[in-house]
Amino acid sequence: MQVSDGPAGVIPDSGIMQGAASHTSPVRRRHLGWLSLRGRVWRSLVYDPLRLVISVGGLAFAVVLVLLLRGIMDGTVAKSTSYVDHVGADVFVAQHGVTNLALAASSIPQGTADSLASETGVVDTGAVIRIEAMVRSASGTSPGVLIAFDSHRQLGGPWSLSRGRTVEQPGEVVLDSVLASELGVGQGSTIEVSGKAFHVVGLSRGTAAIAGKPIFMELSDGQSLLHTSSVSWVLLRLAPAIDATSFAEWLGAAHPDLQVLTRSQLSANDRKVLGRLFVEPINVMSTVGLLVGLAIVGLTMYTTTSERLNDFGVLKAIGAPSTFLLRTVIAQAVIVGLTGFVAGFGIAQLAAPMIVWAVPDLGVSVGVIPMAQTLAAVMAMSFVGALVPVVRILGVDPLMVFRR
Repeated sequence: MQVSDGPAGVIPDSGIMQGAASHTSPVRRRHLGWLSLRGRVWRSLVYDPLRLVISVGGLAFAVVLVLLLRGIMDGTVAKSTSYVDHVGADVFVAQHGVTNLALAASSIPQGTADSLASETGVVDTGAVIRIEAMVRSASGTSPGVLIAFDSHRQLGGPWSLSRGRTVEQPGEVVLDSVLASELGVGQGSTIEVSGKAFHVVGLSRGTAAIAGKPIFMELSDGQSLLHTSSVSWVLLRLAPAIDATSFAEWLGAAHPDLQVLTRSQLSANDRKVLGRLFVEPINVMSTVGLLVGLAIVGLTMYTTTSERLNDFGVLKAIGAPSTFLLRTVIAQAVIVGLTGFVAGFGIAQLAAPMIVWAVPDLGVSVGVIPMAQTLAAVMAMSFVGALVPVVRILGVDPLMVFRR
């Protein structure tokens, strides 16, 4: 009887084989526990470093694929409501029936802002016009979102500037920094909106979104371009002690001709609307990416374990119990799975800012819950992929491994 060839033409001299041999000695039987098993499994894994690197690399690629696709979806949705989330208003008031800011058109009298300013609990107000617009420069033309606000009030304008100052008088604009880069302009340049020239006095940051990049201007300029005396929205900032939800319900009941929404309600509505139009394709890609990634994980672990079936057969033939083989495979799956996940997570974190830099309209956000879900899915597929080939050998006659 001759032993079939292992990686070196003989029974592999790996830690896992030594562990099985020691099992035949009752004195050493206790060393088949998890403590001693850990060292043997590690020596077995590093027995072929190239195979270990390929296995971990395959898992890391799958993790990067899953995390980035899910992160792009979540980050883009969150970024799409940056104006609502950061402008500083607690309550938004629009024409009755208008429930989102991103795509709906609203028109209410400008005096509504002044009348709402006198309501108890309101500490600041702002009236804005929001509409899609084309911006022209000497270098080209690009779409944007015109946001005209009352520069004499605190609400409605840019909340963060990368250069320059905010709008102080008619004829001035603050451009989103990404839009300014696309147009090839900067602070001090001149742009054209609807045939009228404006002087760029500042650049805003953190305002680009998949729904559009803003052009902030004086409210009177926006009304002049649209030939209207109305506004689209009235923004309200409440005193810290006032509950926004209760105030919105009360104000809506007192003014049935108006639509009153809290910041969280408007943000959720915008994300829902924009999600249907822009993010659903990303969601489909994310789901497909998850399935592909899990398939890669399962196939990687299946291949890695299948390559050792002959070794496991020899282990069983010389007396290793089935529980020892199963524990060995599970331990290997845990080590390779965790290592691959950590490597993939690190690569995803490094790649996220590069993606946003390349495509500023997108966002990448890898949250704790998606990360935990990905880890659980990766480990589950690692176990399945590793155990399936071993289960086959558990029911096979151990002497079969010695036959050619």
